[in-house]
Amino acid sequence: MRKIGLSALLAFLLVISCIASSFSQTKKVIAATSNKVDIRVGQELHKGTWNINLSLNPDVFDVFVKKSGTTVTFITDKDSVRYDVKPGDYHAFVILLNGKDSAFTAIKGILDVPRAVFPQAYQKAHREKTFVEIPRVYELMNVVMALTAEGKKDNGMIRKSEPYYAEVMKWFEPFSKEPVVAEVNAEIVNPDNYHSTKMDAYAFEFQRKKIVKSPIYDRIGFSNANNIGALLPGLQAFADKSKFLDFYAKHQPYYNKLIGNYRDSVGVADMQKWLVRNFPSTRYDSFKIIFSPLVSANQSATWFDYDGFREAQAHVNYPFRRKNSQPTLSEKALLVADGNIVFTELNHAFINPESEKPAYAARIEKAFTNMATWNDPNKPAKYYNNPYASFNEYMNWALVCIRYVDFAPENEQVQLIQETEKKLVESRGFLRFAEFDQFLVQLYKNRKPGQVMADLYPEIVGWFEKNQ
Repeated sequence: MRKIGLSALLAFLLVISCIASSFSQTKKVIAATSNKVDIRVGQELHKGTWNINLSLNPDVFDVFVKKSGTTVTFITDKDSVRYDVKPGDYHAFVILLNGKDSAFTAIKGILDVPRAVFPQAYQKAHREKTFVEIPRVYELMNVVMALTAEGKKDNGMIRKSEPYYAEVMKWFEPFSKEPVVAEVNAEIVNPDNYHSTKMDAYAFEFQRKKIVKSPIYDRIGFSNANNIGALLPGLQAFADKSKFLDFYAKHQPYYNKLIGNYRDSVGVADMQKWLVRNFPSTRYDSFKIIFSPLVSANQSATWFDYDGFREAQAHVNYPFRRKNSQPTLSEKALLVADGNIVFTELNHAFINPESEKPAYAARIEKAFTNMATWNDPNKPAKYYNNPYASFNEYMNWALVCIRYVDFAPENEQVQLIQETEKKLVESRGFLRFAEFDQFLVQLYKNRKPGQVMADLYPEIVGWFEKNQ
């Protein structure tokens, strides 16, 4: 038998150790013939949400998880890989597409921070109350947006027809070259980022002259992280140099006037009572209406459910009236119409949860299989490009007409309803809205005693099924 020297033995063991280590670090490989991948996070399956991208190395899937972690599974048409993912974890693997192209992919675990926390003191101060606000950091963000190249375009982002806009530009235009203006512009060039960037500003406030994080909100928009965290140094510098707080204080009487009109004149309290009555399975403890005089044709809604407290927020514009608009309508009818924008955002906090119920969700998805039946691809309706978004927007504006039935003068309801139908079909591109609206108005008028809107959903969903 041949003897091996000690040094040779140690070298041999080192080689074996390196080989073993190399094999232990080899990435997992899964096969695929389609570039669409399903992802299961915990028990929730997201169908076709991942597109294989060969140009990225790696293409990272950020998953927000609690401290205890969760399972994440990538499922191709041929294979799958599963990991237990905790915050800070990083799992790399390869998707081999058609047996030849390697898509380097990774899963990154990020701690999921709650969007909000509602301490008992906050709950006590806000329960069963409605707040109408023009917050200072929120208004600062809208001022910066007004200075951007995107904000100066005729795209419906910034309202330029009011004297307030001219005052903003006179005061702040000298600071339009501040770096944060270009940074914000880069964010909102993508219209999908506009709402989140604007809304997330509500998660900050001024303490004396310093911008600090809200003790209540981590983020407001639709992302898993606050969109404007990286913008804060620039926003602070802009506020300091432009003396933004002086401008805000000078315009406080104007803000208070708009807030008072919103709170007292457009029927907000009646809207809330109507929604609570008609959607009894959805409850909110507090409502907030958050707006800026600079916001034009862009609105959004969000809602929170933490610490046993539920809050709904409508982020809207102010219902400025166009000169000589609708001169044939009475002041009472005009005030009802003035409330449409905030009503359509408060609506979403009720109708979205209703359409997601198991009794309706699958039926809605099937009825909207062919989106071209419902939405004009060349008009704004194209942005409601999935079954639930489209169905909810049909419902959203049909409820505007139902509100006319309950609150507008009877002799003016037909005109108000017809104008709404024309706007939704001809301007916004919801092709079947007029037909659906006429159906729902009659269904509502002929409902049985005691029936509320939520009780009519089986027939409402049935109409879409029959007319797809």
